[in-house]
Amino acid sequence: MLAKGRICSGTIPLPHPDTRWGAPRSRCTVSKNEQKWIAIETLTGETRRLFTESIPSLKASRRPLSECKLRAGELVARKIKKMPTDIPLSSLQFHNALPEARQNGTWHVARFPEPVRHRLNDRGRMISMDSCGAEIRFVCPGPAIRITLSSESACDEVAIYRGPFEIMRRRLDQGTPTSILMENPSGFNTPEPEILESGPFSSNVWRVVFGRGSYIFHRIETYGAEIRPPHAEETPSIKWLAYGSSITHSSLDGYPYHAARLLHWEVYGKGLSGACHAEASAAEYLAELAASTKVDIITAELGVNMRSLYVKETFTERAAYLIETVRAANPDTPLALITSFTNSQHYGRSRENPFYTRQIEFDNALRKLVADANDPDLHLIEGTEILTDFTLLGADLIHPSCSGQAQMAQNLSERLKTLVKG
Repeated sequence: MLAKGRICSGTIPLPHPDTRWGAPRSRCTVSKNEQKWIAIETLTGETRRLFTESIPSLKASRRPLSECKLRAGELVARKIKKMPTDIPLSSLQFHNALPEARQNGTWHVARFPEPVRHRLNDRGRMISMDSCGAEIRFVCPGPAIRITLSSESACDEVAIYRGPFEIMRRRLDQGTPTSILMENPSGFNTPEPEILESGPFSSNVWRVVFGRGSYIFHRIETYGAEIRPPHAEETPSIKWLAYGSSITHSSLDGYPYHAARLLHWEVYGKGLSGACHAEASAAEYLAELAASTKVDIITAELGVNMRSLYVKETFTERAAYLIETVRAANPDTPLALITSFTNSQHYGRSRENPFYTRQIEFDNALRKLVADANDPDLHLIEGTEILTDFTLLGADLIHPSCSGQAQMAQNLSERLKTLVKG
């Protein structure tokens, strides 16, 4: 796709750096009948290199400068058109995600496989489509990469990391493919290599981390540079599987992801906002996933989403089945059950409120299951010991604020590192 380019001596047809790999960025979006103008200074990466390298040879032909620039633009357009455009999914690593084919060669970034989603509760079938905590990872030595994504929900956010270092966050408009240019951080040349590589990820690993929302992956462009998935030694060695409610589902800054950064672990976030009902299908999937990925620890925050729907007996039965199923597939993996995190029901004015009584019953059920199990690798974590400051809740008095999530991450990380073997 071509667009007009403006330079000091006139206009030339140059390939627009934003339009070749999907829709233009929002600042370049124009109506069908409008012309698109870009300054030569906005060209980056391979496009700029091809353009500037074409000028000297054209000058040697003693053509006027304006004609040289016009011809250079045409040459760049032809060269860009011949570049490889499709990079196979095998060149990427989808962490905490299962790419599902959509129309026109795009991929939905799903955290739960479709057969599992369709066996969850009504809300669970929808919320399990959310991509929060999923990542696309790769290693590419090129100076610039462009990735095109879109979101099926409103104003969702992705974070771009290089290794453990966050570079930027970008909001995506609902339904609009957005191209994000990722360039090598210039600051990486300053510190000693051993300091740069002291984190859980190699600094060579690009990471596209998805926040709340359902995301679509369209394509990635490396401008001809090689691309590969990261090797095992370039990613964290300790793996954590986290299941729970919206508090576990959270966001880019939620307690599981913040704690994982503090611990130098990687986390498979399987929270289900408003839909953590501990169904058999969820328990079986978690058990299988933990075994296949060889996670080092599993946490299950249970109860808060079930207070309004289930009685103690049903909750206990489901929690017991989850323990049994996970343990059968992962006989030596630490499993920690987490009781209700601090919320208003811990301080309820009415002791007859069913939410209050069921929360007590559910938490006691978890305590009894752990006490009776005779399993040294089954642990109980009290949620009130993780979020200890009631004022760090949001105004709904159940979901932690950003500061609350940070406190939870700090307290939980201290507890979890004592449970992991080795």
